Amino acid sequence: MLAPVLQNWLHPHGEGALSSNVGAADLAFQRWFRFKEAYSPRIVMDAIRENGRKVQRCIDPTGGSGTTALVCSFLGIECDTVEVNPFMADLISAKTRIYDTASLAVDVAEVIAARPKSDSLARYAEAPATLIEPGENERWVFNLAVARQIGAFADAIELADPRNQPFLRVMLGSILRDVSNVVVNGKGRKYRKGWERRIVTAAQVVDRMRDACKAAYGDVVRYSSRLEGEAVVHLGDARELVADLPDADCAIFSPPYPNSFDYTDIYNLELWMLGYLRSAADNRGLRLATMHSHVQLNRPGRVPAGRSSTLEAASIGIERNRLSLWHRGIPEMLSSYFADMEGVISDLASVIRPGGLITVIVGGSSYAGVAVDAPTIIAELGRSMGLELVRHTNLRSMRLSAQQGGQFGLSEDAVVFRC
Repeated sequence: MLAPVLQNWLHPHGEGALSSNVGAADLAFQRWFRFKEAYSPRIVMDAIRENGRKVQRCIDPTGGSGTTALVCSFLGIECDTVEVNPFMADLISAKTRIYDTASLAVDVAEVIAARPKSDSLARYAEAPATLIEPGENERWVFNLAVARQIGAFADAIELADPRNQPFLRVMLGSILRDVSNVVVNGKGRKYRKGWERRIVTAAQVVDRMRDACKAAYGDVVRYSSRLEGEAVVHLGDARELVADLPDADCAIFSPPYPNSFDYTDIYNLELWMLGYLRSAADNRGLRLATMHSHVQLNRPGRVPAGRSSTLEAASIGIERNRLSLWHRGIPEMLSSYFADMEGVISDLASVIRPGGLITVIVGGSSYAGVAVDAPTIIAELGRSMGLELVRHTNLRSMRLSAQQGGQFGLSEDAVVFRC
């Protein structure tokens, strides 16, 4: 039976199927920033129960929106979370810490009171030219007045209590898309229809920031002091950090899918406007630290050490269609992606205590009509390295890309290994 605090937190999520995240985006903490790829908290709860023993410490090597860490915190379980994207790392930290609410209220008030100064745009000196008016080729993401107010907020946040800075950056990040001239989806961003005539004022930016902080502060007051498990966020590349984490009882995670989404690009408004990126070198360094799930960056390819007949068949089919692929580097991307996944799972197996479970939530992809069954490939690679495959079950169906018809044709599965 769930503890009353957890039941209360989950109430808006209802009693939906395990595979559904419907309602979860409206939960306290989860609603702070809309994260398209988030999965259901119930998946985490069931994965913990499936271990069949008391779980005291959990690992999530690809933290994302922090669902695993947050559920663990509610359950009194310590969680080591690795996240390469610094904005998402702040999001996880902000959701899972216990606050001094009086201190947070003071910092919120001081940040909201911040107004632009003559140097409020200095932090964006090396940002992409299209980011701020006058932009490039008569296009820009943020109107000048809006950018100056965002810069003023960002400067003020750096003067706040360091313990409150992740919360404040997340609040500012949560309003950026609404006050911009673009909309963002899984494939990147595009300009709003009639954006040239769209007027957003600095006063509206202040109002949105105030509203975001007020709503999230209410969540903090209601729940933060009742989080019992410590969440430790490790900023960096999971391929390098996991092997050095403390021993744990289980791992629960959802890695980037091999769908060619460049998550650094998808979240580049937050990364640039909040100051995580200050130069093109910063941007490239972050991209190099991400898994090979996209082709937007040229880097050496890799191949898995183990064997997967499903991967071999898919690779042959895709290679035959290389000339019709939208990018010629997709075959190498896929091979490197599964080599990355193999390495992370192997490292997890070295730090999960014997008998503990590694739960992977992952979906497939398709290129040139050739299915890439990522869950089955990961299951085969895990067995190749000597792990026991406890189960491989479907969670939901996903749509193909619009270019491939848009119909349901992909599977998102749970793959569970025992160490």
